Amino acid sequence: MKIFRRILYWIVALTLVFVTFWFGFTRKSLEKQEEKKIVPVEVEMVGTGSIEKTIELTGWIKANQVVDVASKVAGRVESLRIVSEQGTSVPVEEGITLRKGQQLAIIDHDVYVAQLEAVDAAVRSREVERADAEREKKRIVALYEGGSATQQNRDKAMTAAELAAASLNMAKANLELAQINLRESTIVSPIDGIVTTKHVDEGNMVRIGDRIVTVADMKIVKVVVAVAEKYGGNIVVGMPAKIRVDTFADRVFDAQVYSVYPALDTQTHTIQVEIRLDNSEMLLKPGMFARVILVTQVQKEVIVVPRDVVLGGKIDEPYVYVAENGIAHKRIVKLGITQADRCEITEGLKPGEKLVVNGMHSLKDGVSIELVRLEDIK
Repeated sequence: MKIFRRILYWIVALTLVFVTFWFGFTRKSLEKQEEKKIVPVEVEMVGTGSIEKTIELTGWIKANQVVDVASKVAGRVESLRIVSEQGTSVPVEEGITLRKGQQLAIIDHDVYVAQLEAVDAAVRSREVERADAEREKKRIVALYEGGSATQQNRDKAMTAAELAAASLNMAKANLELAQINLRESTIVSPIDGIVTTKHVDEGNMVRIGDRIVTVADMKIVKVVVAVAEKYGGNIVVGMPAKIRVDTFADRVFDAQVYSVYPALDTQTHTIQVEIRLDNSEMLLKPGMFARVILVTQVQKEVIVVPRDVVLGGKIDEPYVYVAENGIAHKRIVKLGITQADRCEITEGLKPGEKLVVNGMHSLKDGVSIELVRLEDIK
């Protein structure tokens, strides 16, 4: 029995030695095969370019200036038309373009002309009355000084002259008011712009203060956005911005920060920032939803690589692979600005080196590589 156990122990021991030797030999063989394995990769030459640090916000397109043109006099809208450059009469409708000072409506013009004529006649009448009163005053004063008139007569003559002068001044004030009313009965556009809303039709009665049309200056448009407090120190007047709208999805409109409000919103703790841009093509309309990109920092002539070629970075340091003499070399890098699918490399790469941009997930430091085209790898 003891001899059998010894034989069994020896068999087990020899088996374990053999298995250990076999796995060790196999592992070394696999490692050698791994070292000899050639990994196909695609590379690009490291170059320099520009990259931007941005803040993305949203807002609404607004006209630079919006004016409600209201009537300063009451009456019937006799005309709601403009005279075109060709001399033709054109009805005022939404979308029509106006020039500053251009006539667009007339309110009861004949009525105000008649009022002006009546007041003007009253002024001339009061001038005659005043002249008569002045002559009478001079005559009575002369008689009083000569002893032929009483002081009471002199006082009455002087009072009558003063009343006549006051009556003339009131008539002149009424004349000035009638002139203003006549002038204001012809309504002109206060700005260059486009009629966005017509509030009344020709023939309607309006009161003082009733809106006739709304005119918007859209040669320049603006977007007001709310910027988080933590970015407040990065926003300055004049800094560049980019705007996108859904209507022109493939186009980027260049703009600038026009103003930064001096105080924060106490409820949201955000800063209101106004951005303006040229709209001479009249493509942007008030009310359009806008995506705003504020460019807070621009780096030029720096190393910029595709973001997906940078590995690690969460637990270990970020790194990339470069190709040199058929060997992949792992490079620890430091990152700068990240913009969309690109990032800046501040340390670890030099222009002219061959950066592995495809196949890097199969690499280890020192592995042999073969440079191929992207379609060959696929």
